[in-house]
Amino acid sequence: MLRKNLPSGATADIREVADVTERQRRPIKRMQAKLGANGEFLSAVKAAQDLKGGDDVELTPAEQSAIAAGMGSAFDDLESLNDLLVAALVAGWSYDFPVSEDACQDLPGRDLDALREAVSPYMAQLLPGFEPSPEPESPIVPSSV
Repeated sequence: MLRKNLPSGATADIREVADVTERQRRPIKRMQAKLGANGEFLSAVKAAQDLKGGDDVELTPAEQSAIAAGMGSAFDDLESLNDLLVAALVAGWSYDFPVSEDACQDLPGRDLDALREAVSPYMAQLLPGFEPSPEPESPIVPSSV
């Protein structure tokens, strides 16, 4: 467990990814699948990639706003996905209300931003991998494409 000091002076305990339960993980997987099927979201992701031109390039606030505006209903889904990730990985915090997706909206913005930044690297570890296995016994043959 990692104790995270938040900008407001509050603290949050972040659990190990291996300790996230399937009940906590499943809503994240559902929301990720929903976003992956949303054309507005996919277009916004492509626009961001086109603007960035590389991984080290930071988008300006105006560029970020333009991309967010193009996301339509996917913007709320992305916000929910981020809150679900916080709720799954934060085991507890020093606030006087329990951790939940809904409770994330009651946090000061700077604390929520810090928590989202702290847990975002773990998203990929919570999602199932659909890549073919390199194991010889695997029933899935790797693509040659």
